[in-house]
Amino acid sequence: MKYEMIFYHSGKTAEIERAAAQRLRRIGLELSASTAAVDPKELAEELKKSLKKTNIVFVVGGLDGGVQSTENVLSTILSSNGSSMKSNKLVDDDENTVYLLKCKKQTIIVFPDDTEVIGRMFDAKIISELKKTYSLKEEKSETPSMEKITKELDTNLSGMNRVRTSINIGGEPPKNTEGNKTLKMMKTAVIVFLSLGIVQFAAAAYLFITNI
Repeated sequence: MKYEMIFYHSGKTAEIERAAAQRLRRIGLELSASTAAVDPKELAEELKKSLKKTNIVFVVGGLDGGVQSTENVLSTILSSNGSSMKSNKLVDDDENTVYLLKCKKQTIIVFPDDTEVIGRMFDAKIISELKKTYSLKEEKSETPSMEKITKELDTNLSGMNRVRTSINIGGEPPKNTEGNKTLKMMKTAVIVFLSLGIVQFAAAAYLFITNI
């Protein structure tokens, strides 16, 4: 499903696009186009174009309460068109405001020009509203559990011990206390790296030290 973004008196376009895309991609939404408007007339034109192409439009910036502020411009546009959109004003603990406008299956979300506020509002309210309105499902993370990581490492490390000690001819295999200690330390480090998602780095570090 596609959405569009309109920047109005906004100076953080690329940063906000990335922040929004990271969250919206998880529920199956993709950005189809982003545009900019510098005055009420352009904002009205861009909004009209976007609503003809998609059901979800984000308008970013211009929430300053002035005559040409986003909320006043949208109020004028929608009332002149006889729109029956329902407006929901969301306010966070720092008095930052987001407007959620709905009409049937179309949604307009108005954000301030602030990446942190947008991120908090997405996580607190907007994502859940979009999921409910459009029957979207959030993708589950495929990060392996710590139990699975530990089990796989135990198997791999025991295999390494057999390979390294089998080259001794005659007598008992050396205990190699220092080597075992190093392997235990490496196991702990690799588990930490894997839990953080640094898979390639952890694998490279493990192979380098165990082959010294």
